[in-house]
Amino acid sequence: MSDIRTFVDSIFDELVAIRRDIHTHPETGMRETRTAALIRSELEKMGVDEIQQPLPTAVVALIHGKKGAGKCVALRADIDALPVHEETGLPFASVNEGVMHACGHDLHTTMLLGAARTLCHMRDQFAGTVKLIFEPSEDLMPGGARALVAAGVMESPHVDAIFGQHVCPSENDSVGRMQLYKGYFTSAVDLFHIAVHGKSGHGAAPHTARDAIACAGYLITVLQTVVSRRIDPMDTAVLTVGTMSGGDAVNITAGEARMVAVLRSFSDTGRDTAIAEVQRICKGIGIAFDCNIEVELEEGYALQYNDPAMIELVDKAVNGAGGKAEYIEKPFSGSEDFSFFGKLTGTPSAFMMIDAGRGDELVSLHNGKIVFNEEVIKPGVTGLTAIALEYLNQ
Repeated sequence: MSDIRTFVDSIFDELVAIRRDIHTHPETGMRETRTAALIRSELEKMGVDEIQQPLPTAVVALIHGKKGAGKCVALRADIDALPVHEETGLPFASVNEGVMHACGHDLHTTMLLGAARTLCHMRDQFAGTVKLIFEPSEDLMPGGARALVAAGVMESPHVDAIFGQHVCPSENDSVGRMQLYKGYFTSAVDLFHIAVHGKSGHGAAPHTARDAIACAGYLITVLQTVVSRRIDPMDTAVLTVGTMSGGDAVNITAGEARMVAVLRSFSDTGRDTAIAEVQRICKGIGIAFDCNIEVELEEGYALQYNDPAMIELVDKAVNGAGGKAEYIEKPFSGSEDFSFFGKLTGTPSAFMMIDAGRGDELVSLHNGKIVFNEEVIKPGVTGLTAIALEYLNQ
């Protein structure tokens, strides 16, 4: 496995240049035209065996080992950016106003390109096939994973296991540490689009109206009981009303109010309970305030289940390649559509977080000031490469 690290070190400067190019030219979900073209160009230069484009901005490539036929392992990276104004002051900051790689997908893309190049270099060391999946629109629901599965990305050849990783901000002394967790690792996410229909009227005569804002305000308060009183305390969920709007003028009782709430859950039971409770509460509050409340459920991303055997393989591969993989005590509260590659096909999967350092300030993902330590590219590439080789050669 030392061969991996030596080769990755030799191409590191080139990978940094690719990462900075992608970071400078970010593109949001399903608009990643330039990014997809760059990915395709890099794959062609390194000599992968086959390149496919199952969606307009998705790129899939195959690398066949020289030891003959065998299993197929997939490695996935997301490639889209966010509608965030960049405030890093970096010399390679975004030139696309209001768009930024604030979730590290530029690093994910670079790491997978680096793994592809390393695996091409090491073709004589494995049998079977590595499938590289560059997924668009992970951060924009409904995401790109479901569309890719529907387009047949997990077949031709059939994928036997799939792996993915995501950078996370950390202190710089832990850069490259891969976080491992068996079982349900990322939350499911769903959105509720709620519309409160009342009756507008003069602000001086509220008794002639049906106040949609008063109804909505009470609804927000009661929705807090969904998690605190209806979800098993041994389970966990988060329900957040993130946006609320209503009313046209200060002297008019509002006839309409709208809000969007997001549910994150860590079990199918908790999810089903929360969805049913939100709908029941909305119906009841509507009756109490003599308003009509409409609830539209937008199903988001599924729970990511980390197959224990696949996580054990990652542990062995990463640490065997001189990296650092450690088990963590708690799952990740965020959500990922990577989950659909496994859930919709029954394919064993594993998804890991990797510590990616910080700039002057430690800030969260999706923040316009977030800066990552580019040294994370090395362990990111090494880890993906080692995982693929370990799976195909086991």
